[in-house]
Order: sequence, then C-alpha cells, then structure tokens
Amino acid sequence: MSNQSVIWLFIVGAATALLVGCSNSHDETEALLRDLDDAIVLRQQYRSEREHKIDSLQRLLVTDSVNSYFETCGKLIESYRSYNLNSQLFYAQERLRTASTAFEQQVALLNYGEVMMRNAMYHEAILYFDSASARPINVVLHPYYFHLRRTLYGLMEDFSVAQPEREKYALLTQQYRDSMMLIHPPGSFLHELVRADGLYAAHLYDSALHVMDHYKQAVGRIGADEQAVFAVTKAHIYRELGDTEREKYYLAVSSLADLHNSIREYISLQELAMLLYCEGDVDRAYRYMQCAIEDAMAGSERVRSIETGITYPVIESAYRKQVHRRQMTLMALLASILVIVLLLIGIALYFNIQRRKLASLNARLVASNGKLRLSNQINTMYIGRYMETVSLLIDRFDAWRKHLKTLAHDGQYDKITSIVNSQRFTQEQLEAFYHDFDEAFLQLFPHFISDVRALLLPGTELHFKEGERLNTDLRVLALIRLGITDSRQIADFLRYSLSTIYNSRTRMRNLYRGDRDDFEAKIATL
Repeated sequence: MSNQSVIWLFIVGAATALLVGCSNSHDETEALLRDLDDAIVLRQQYRSEREHKIDSLQRLLVTDSVNSYFETCGKLIESYRSYNLNSQLFYAQERLRTASTAFEQQVALLNYGEVMMRNAMYHEAILYFDSASARPINVVLHPYYFHLRRTLYGLMEDFSVAQPEREKYALLTQQYRDSMMLIHPPGSFLHELVRADGLYAAHLYDSALHVMDHYKQAVGRIGADEQAVFAVTKAHIYRELGDTEREKYYLAVSSLADLHNSIREYISLQELAMLLYCEGDVDRAYRYMQCAIEDAMAGSERVRSIETGITYPVIESAYRKQVHRRQMTLMALLASILVIVLLLIGIALYFNIQRRKLASLNARLVASNGKLRLSNQINTMYIGRYMETVSLLIDRFDAWRKHLKTLAHDGQYDKITSIVNSQRFTQEQLEAFYHDFDEAFLQLFPHFISDVRALLLPGTELHFKEGERLNTDLRVLALIRLGITDSRQIADFLRYSLSTIYNSRTRMRNLYRGDRDDFEAKIATL
C-alpha cells in the first residue's frame, strides 16, 4: 500500500472518529436535557422537601434558648440561601438583633452583608463587611469572610462600566482569591475550585480544566452542591474555548443539580435557555426561562429578576412563535389571497410604470426627431448658402483679377497700387457675407428678433444700421443659438475682435430680465 493511501485512510478514520464522538456527545446532552425537563416538572416535589426541613427549624425557634436561637437563625439563613431572599434577610436581622458576643456580632454583620450583596446593594454590603472587620476577623470566620469579599468584588467587576473600576475590582477579587487558597489546603474542593477560577480569570482555560478534572479523578464522586459549581465553571470555560456542545452539557449538569437542591437562583438554567434559543430550540428555551422567572420572583431574587427581565425577549419571541403556529392554518388561505392580490397590484403597477416610461421615451424620441429635422434643415440651407457664396466669391475674384490685368497691360500701376491698398473690396465682401448670414438665419428662425426682445428688460431698443437685418449683438446671439458658444470661434467667424464679442455678450446678459447666468441657455432654446 502506498504512503498516500495510508494518509488517506488515516484522515478518513480520524474524521469518522470525530463524527462519532460529536454524535455521542450530542446524544448525552440530549438525554441530560430530557432529565432536566422532567426535573422542572418535579421541582415542586424538591421544593417540598426543602420546605419541610425549613419548617422543622422554624418550630425549634419557639423552644430555643437565647444562644440556641442565634444558632437556629443561622441554620435558617443557610436553608434560605438561594431560595428566598426576604426570609434570609429576616433571619439575618434577627441574628443581628440577638447577637450578644463580639464573635456573634461579626457573624451577624457578615450574614447581613451577604444578604445586601445578594440584593445587589454592593456598597451597603461593603459597609457591613467593613463593620465586621473593624476588629480582627475571628480565625473561624476567615473562610466565610474571604469568600464573601471575593464574591462581592467579582460581582462589582462584572457590573462595572468604566475600565479603571473593573481593573480595581479585578485586583481585589484576585487578592481575596489568593487569601482563600491560603486558608484551604491543597487538594480540597474550595482550594481547587478557587485555583481553577483564578486560571479562568487569567484566560488559562486548558489549565483550569486540568485542575478540575484532576480533582474529580482524585476524589471520585463529588456532592451535588460541588457538582453544580464545578459544572457551571466548566461550562464558562468551554464557552471561551468555543465548544458550544460541551458548554451546553455542563450547563445542563449544573441546572439539574440546582433543581435537585431546590435552588431558585438559576444562573445555569438561564444561560442554558439563552444558548438553546440561539440554537433554535425555542420551545425548550421558553420553558427553562419561564422556570427561571417564576422561581426568581418567588425567591425575591432581585439580581436574577433583573437578568431574566433583560432576557425576556426570548420568552416573548417563543410565545409569538407558538401563537404563530396555532394561527398558521387559519391564516393560510387569507395569506394566499393577500399574496395574489399584492401580486396583481404589483403587476398592474409594473405595467403602468412601463407604460409611462414608454410614453416618456416616445416624447423624447419625437423631440429628438424634431431637433434632427431642424439640424438637417440648417445643414442643408447653410451648405447651399456656402456653395452659392463660394461661387460668387470666385466670380468676384476673377472679375477683380481681370480688372487688375487690364490696368497692368495699360501700364496704370498707380491705380493697381491704390486698389490693392484700399479696404473697399474687403468691406464690400464682408457686408455681403453678413447679409447672406442674416438672410439664411432669419429664414430658419423668422421670429428670432421678436423672441430676443421678449427676453430683454422693458424699454430696451435694438439699433440697426441701414439695410441691416441683424446687428452685431444679434449675430453673436444667432451663433449661440446655432450651438457656437466659444467667444474666439465667434470672433473668427464674424471677423470681430475678441473684446467686441466679450462686450456684446456682457451687454446682452445685463439687459436680460431674468437671472443673467441663464440668458445664453435661454437663447439656445429659442
């Protein structure tokens, strides 16, 4: 077998293995999502188990002594965490009210600050944490204290808009993350979780995954609470790595653990709903988001209520789609008729537009034909005039030649010199040229003079020499009417000086009753 065949077999095998792996991963995720669907249906059952435990603790408060009352309030705070923020706030207030020792006051202040933090009142939370740390925090409370500080500054970093504030809170988050790693021994759940979180914050995603996978292999099966936190962290890492399928899988793992623990603060479920919506699974996304909204409102989770409110368009979109599907059958006939009517209207409009275009084209064609006929008429007339003038000039020059020849034969050289130096012959020919030009032009445009007068200011007089049909100004305008607009060409044609042409054009523009810049364009249309 050739090396090329081996390479192709290897590529095909790798591709097949990759496809099989992707298919298996998708099947696992789908099975997990079905379990999650069932858990949402059964979440009232999980909630009843949790509330039974809470009821047992509340009954103890009636018979508790002062010291045990404080402890029971603490257990109730723990039981209501991520379940009902108002109840957690009530028992935090009770703890703050009944704290009798410095240690209890520190614990109560931290509890109350935690509730403020969960209620998005971050600056108030800082005040209570600072009050608790006004004296050195008891060593027993270090894990709780550092965890609260790290969580608080992490949230403030996430919600900061300005970059300097984000950097400041990121630095504080890292400092308390380091403090947590110092007090939790290596290999413990919190140590490895915080370590992975730090690697994630540093964008070392593969290293963070390695830490979590190594911990899970070392301890074997982990608890439901740990599973939820680990899974959501993994999901966020896979999101950054662009692995949507694994992100979805671990969000489902975390959401399932939250439902089994009757957690109403659905971070994972909300993110999973948005991911499914982006993939087109709107029905499932709608159910998940509805579950998140209902439990966030029931648990008085202010932050989650705000977040779900921001993503509410997902629910609205899913609802519109369901309504649309129900109405499709009823609207199908009406939509078809509407499409046909619109199509007919469109065809009618199209033909009407084409008809108007054709009429406009015909009008332009008629105008073009008229201009062409006029141009042909002008060409024919001026060609005839040109031939006639040339023939006449030849005859005149021949007569002039014969006359000069006779004078030379008789020896009358003085007369020859006088005739050659005289401008009379040239002047006579020029006057004849002007006369022919005037006659030819006025045959083509018999109303030209009256049309020009109509354009000029009232009272303007056009002066003519005896025998003239057109004066100098009108001849200049006549050439402009014939399409000759260059002053030098006009001067050469009429044998006037260039300054005479400029002065004539300026004078006539000044006599125009309208805008002077439009005068010659108007002359060209007469």
